[in-house]
Amino acid sequence: MAKDTNDMWRHSIAVNQRRKGFTLIELLVVIGIIALLAAILFPVFGMARKSGRTTAALAQIKQVGLANHLYAGDNNDGIVITDTNWFQHPIWSELLTPYAKSRDIFWDPTRLVLKQDTYGSYHWSQITTFAINDSGFAGSWVTDGGCRGGNWRFIYGRKLSKLEDISQRVAFVPTIWGGTNVGWYYIRAYQSNWLDPSKTAGTWSWYNLIWDTRFSYAGDSIPVARADGSAGKIKRADFVDWNEAPTWDSYCTWLETKGHLPWGKFWGRT
Repeated sequence: MAKDTNDMWRHSIAVNQRRKGFTLIELLVVIGIIALLAAILFPVFGMARKSGRTTAALAQIKQVGLANHLYAGDNNDGIVITDTNWFQHPIWSELLTPYAKSRDIFWDPTRLVLKQDTYGSYHWSQITTFAINDSGFAGSWVTDGGCRGGNWRFIYGRKLSKLEDISQRVAFVPTIWGGTNVGWYYIRAYQSNWLDPSKTAGTWSWYNLIWDTRFSYAGDSIPVARADGSAGKIKRADFVDWNEAPTWDSYCTWLETKGHLPWGKFWGRT
């Protein structure tokens, strides 16, 4: 009986020793479970990261809008000008830098762009990834016939207190120069919200400078700073494309009835 007991004990030890490792099938099952969990969780982590970056971009572009309000407070309520004479310094971001404390604020945190002094022949201020709404906020075309008028003459010198619909009017937006990771320092409202459906994402078009930035953000919306210093988001409904407004007259109709709310009238002084 003692011998049988000893044999059973030794057999139990041998079985336990053989069971210390996983079998190949068990390892494959574990690997499969891990792969399945990764496939489920990685997109969630990616969306969470994208959402976090979108929130950071919204907060940062709001700081740009607030810097403009501080600037206006020191400059007789005047909105910062885009530049002194197309491409000439100082450019709006240079004028706002003392109020923003750092030029990093003019670069969208969702895009990893090296904030160097020059990019080829371009000064940093010319290709920031946040842009000013040049004709619908900073300046305007003075004309004798409204949106359809002639004898255009561009002016700066708009006053914050004179603007209409300031809680909806876009002041600063992100931009991307197709095929690069940088942007452009201004948008013209009558260009950059009139989408160009003939251009695919990643190819350059004046009309898609804003629209193509949507891929950087969560929720298919684009963060903006508004004229009243608040921040918000714009979506597809805030844009019109060539198919929806194939003529200048139809574009003016859209702008006069709806589009001027986010983009501002590019004619007149308000």
